[in-house]
Amino acid sequence: MKRNDRYSGYLLADLIALPQLQEMQESFAEVANVSIRTLDSSGEFVTVMSSPPSLCTEIFSNQSVKSEICDHCRPSFLGGRGLVDEEMSFECLPGLRNYLVPLRLTVSEGVSKILGYMMIGPVIFMKRRDKEDYREIADKLGVPLEQFWSYVLELRVFSYKGIQSFLEMIGHLMNHILSLAFNARSIEREMTNRLKMHTRANREQAVQVREFLQIFLELIKEITGATRSSVMLLDSGKGVLSIKASFGIPEDVAGSVSLKMGEGIAGLSAESKKPFLITEESRDPGIQERLSQPALSSSMVVPIASGENVYGVLNVSRDRAAARSFNEFDLSVATKAAGLAAVALGRQIPS
Repeated sequence: MKRNDRYSGYLLADLIALPQLQEMQESFAEVANVSIRTLDSSGEFVTVMSSPPSLCTEIFSNQSVKSEICDHCRPSFLGGRGLVDEEMSFECLPGLRNYLVPLRLTVSEGVSKILGYMMIGPVIFMKRRDKEDYREIADKLGVPLEQFWSYVLELRVFSYKGIQSFLEMIGHLMNHILSLAFNARSIEREMTNRLKMHTRANREQAVQVREFLQIFLELIKEITGATRSSVMLLDSGKGVLSIKASFGIPEDVAGSVSLKMGEGIAGLSAESKKPFLITEESRDPGIQERLSQPALSSSMVVPIASGENVYGVLNVSRDRAAARSFNEFDLSVATKAAGLAAVALGRQIPS
């Protein structure tokens, strides 16, 4: 049997149940405030669009407009009219971009297969055009310019680094889940050399965890405007939290920090599985006495947990030079993002 034959027959739905895929897509969309759909390798949409913008739900409900425009919302290599560039992005309307994240099944180095794509968009890259620049599009769609402009203002504006961090996070998480699902299927059929495979997998997973955490923190920085952040992972055997990835924190400081469960705010968050919002205006009385960094104007401490399993804690802070403090909305976004991190870590770290 050729090596490629081991996985050539697999489809996306064989490895991830579509309801689970829809749920994960919804979480991604909520964290980044974008619209997302998933296509299989044949170009068929296998999920319902998450967080659809008014542009799609109102303008394109007109069937004549939909038939003329919506084929541009699918890449040309999957049967649509969207011309994909080297960034794996394409325009559906002038100035409105969509990005593709390949859902890649990687069996071993150099051996992979794309099972589908997550399509992010429409979004705006770097900056919106002037309102008047959208007049021709609005006229073509039969929509007043002011109304079309209101739809454009709804769309998320991404910086280059922001969109790349978000795409990398989705790709890393989904590709790892596909690989693990495939390996689980393979282990059912191949029970030999399990110890050797397990040892190699452990080494690979340690590298994957570090890479994932850095991508995750780049996304956190983009969506929260944090000036410093860290992820502490839990050594469940010792009951100790230690920093495994950070930005805005000196390396020697990050490398020396460790807390027991229940110790400090991070330890309390991990132990109670409760997120904390810490600002000058509103502080939980139960954590007031634990504060030790007056240079910070606001912080969020969020457990990275799924069900009964706690994998670590996300710490996010803004210093006093920041334009504003964190609020409850920021906390809800950080909590949702931590939930996505828990999905990834739960498949890489034994519980």
